[in-house]
This record gives sequence, C-alpha cells and structure tokens, in this order.
Amino acid sequence: LAPLAFSGHAAMHEGGWGLAHTASDYLHLLAAAFWLGSLPVFLSWLAAWQRPRDRAEAARALLRFSAWGHVAVAALLFSGVANAALILGPALPDVGWDYVRVLLLKIALALAMTGLALANRYRWIARIRAEPALALHAIRRNTIWEMLLGAAVLVIVGGLGLMSPS
Repeated sequence: LAPLAFSGHAAMHEGGWGLAHTASDYLHLLAAAFWLGSLPVFLSWLAAWQRPRDRAEAARALLRFSAWGHVAVAALLFSGVANAALILGPALPDVGWDYVRVLLLKIALALAMTGLALANRYRWIARIRAEPALALHAIRRNTIWEMLLGAAVLVIVGGLGLMSPS
C-alpha cells in the first residue's frame, strides 16, 4: 500500500507538507485495508462462533477485531479529515465543485459503514446471548452491507484520485 500513498493528491505537496500528506494518506490506506480486508474473516469467525467447540476461540477473535476495528475507524476519520484539509486547503470548499460533491458521497458512504459497524458492536453483540438467531442474522447482514458500501467507496476513491480538487 505504501507506493499508493506517494501518488495522486498526496504528490501535490513538497517538503514537510508533502511528507505529512503522504503519511496521512498511508495511514488512511492502511486503516481502510484493515477494515475492508477483515470483514470476510470476521464473517468466518462469526460462523465459527455458532459451533460450540469453536465458540471461545471465535469470541476472542471477534473481540480483537472489534478493538482493532475501533482503532481503524478512528485512524480513518483522523486521516480522512487531514487528507481533505491538505487537498482542499484552509478555505471552505465550494460544494459546486465536482470533486467536493464526490468526496461528500464518499464520506456519506463511509459514515453509513461506520453506523453499521457501531450497530453490530453495540446493539447486536449485546443481544447475541438473548436472541442469537436474530442477532447473528443482523450482524451478518450488516457486515455484508459494509463490504458492499466499502466496494462503492473504493470505486469512488479511484475516481477522486483522477479528479482535480477545484
């Protein structure tokens, strides 16, 4: 992922700002790759949780994913704000710009993903012992939606990298 951070809009700055932008972009890429790349594994551990002999190990894995997922989302939010500020500058961006409208769509999809992840963690995990079938179905459904929204975000990011920010 590191070479990707040296291209696109991160390459528009030189010196200290260039290093800051590249580091922020790399953190953003790394956190996004962790989150999206972990979702299929998360689903497999969720399936393993349903087997009594695998439940303890699966529960540990799911809790680790949850903890690191919080770190990844925080890193995405921090680096995303930093990247937007570095690309768009200190002035309030014009929502008439195509780049800004597409960026807002990306942000909306990422926030929807975050909402699904939070619902899984704080609503459905809390109900998994009382209503396992309902909770497991909801977690699986929400995770699949996270993956689909993540794929849409990746398509949008590919387009944003080719657009002029103004």
